[in-house]
Parts: sequence; C-alpha cells; structure tokens
Amino acid sequence: MNIYRFCFTMLWASSVVGAAGAAAQAALPLCQSCHQADGSGNAVLQAPALAGQQQDYLLRQLQHFQTGLRGAHPQDTTGAQMRAALPTNLSTDELTALAGHFAGLPLPAKTTTQPADPVQVDKGRRIYINSCGACHGAKAEGVAALKAPSLHQLDAAYLTRQLEYFRTGVRGSDKTDKPGRQMAMMARTLPGEQEITQVIAYIRSLP
Repeated sequence: MNIYRFCFTMLWASSVVGAAGAAAQAALPLCQSCHQADGSGNAVLQAPALAGQQQDYLLRQLQHFQTGLRGAHPQDTTGAQMRAALPTNLSTDELTALAGHFAGLPLPAKTTTQPADPVQVDKGRRIYINSCGACHGAKAEGVAALKAPSLHQLDAAYLTRQLEYFRTGVRGSDKTDKPGRQMAMMARTLPGEQEITQVIAYIRSLP
C-alpha cells in the first residue's frame, strides 16, 4: 500500500475513535497492545488480526465479549482474557467506533512459516468449496449480508482454535447467537483435525 494512503487511513481511523469519546480513546491503546497498531494481530499472544475485518462482525464480537456470550466458557481461556481486558463502561457507540477503527485499516500482509503442501491445500480447497465458500466467499473474503466474517487475514492457530470451539460447543451454543449456531453446525461437518488442517492450509494459501 502507498505510504501516504496508509498514513491517511491510520489518521482517519484514529479520528473516528477520538470522536466517539474518552472511553473509546482510552481503550484503543489497550486493544493495540495485543492486536497491534496496524491491526495485524499477534499470534504469540493469540490475538487475531482485526484489520480489514467487517465492522458489524467486530462490533458483534465485542458485544458478545462484553455480555459474556463469548469468553465465559471454561475452555475458552483466550476469550476469557479478551473479556477481562475489554472495559465494561464502553457504550454501543464507542464499541462501534473501535470496530470501525480496525475495520478501516488495510488488510495485513500474510506471513507463512513454511511452504504449504500442495496435496493438503487441494484437499482443503475441496472441503472449503463444499462447506465454507457459500458463506465466507470464494476467496475467504467474508459476506457481510450473511454475517460471515473474512477469514483471509486470520492466522492458522486462531482459525484452528475457533473451529474446534465451534465443533465442541465452546462457541455457537447460545440460542441467541444465530450466526454462531449456524457456524457450529457447519464446523461439525468436518470429521476431525486432519480436515481442519487441510481447510486452513487452503485458506492460508489464498492470495
């Protein structure tokens, strides 16, 4: 991305949070301490990338953390950390501003530790087409109208963890979380760890 465009985007996004009030301004550095100033995330801290994600999705997850719909399950230790870190005094407008800040940032560049096995990627492609693409898009770009987030920018460890959470009922078991319940139903169509690894290898291989 052009450096001037990047700087403009960062300044614009920060101004949105600033306009939302002092609480949102105070919360932003806290978010950035794990998810990075550019929203690229930090896999070591198990903090996913937020940059370029749908604003509505980010807002919904922030609200879920705030109300305990997410992060309250005993097995969701990383979610519990997020829930504990999120200030409880943030209003809907302030949460919306924080979500908009990260949604407005440019997508982070993908990083790979080793070349993907083309056989595993192809198997993952078939799984993705049959089970994931209709909601998350052909390129894992997400479909906001279906409340299906982008998967493109998420690291493999985070994707693996969340798929396991959906498969085992850590996420998507509350009757008020319709998108989560739909995702849990689809996650349970994956037979096991091998298929999860394959579909994530395919997602991570997408340009």
